[in-house]
Amino acid sequence: MADDTYVRGLVLRMTQLIVSHPTVVVVESDRDADSVIFVVSVDPRDMASLGGNDGRIARSLNHIVGGIGGKVGQSMAVEIECRR
Repeated sequence: MADDTYVRGLVLRMTQLIVSHPTVVVVESDRDADSVIFVVSVDPRDMASLGGNDGRIARSLNHIVGGIGGKVGQSMAVEIECRR
């Protein structure tokens, strides 16, 4: 099983490159026996950046992370939430 710290760092950096307020981005991982969910918290003003174009950016992040998970035999996904 791959260390999800590397994937968490990848999700953090990709998200920071997309949003307008990169210093506010936080990524936490929620792990259970066979899956990892990366919870990305962003500034409320950046929610449109990640959800824009019918959620294509958020879906793209999920595809990338899901592909990495498939490669290492583990379910991985991204959830995006508004940081308050």
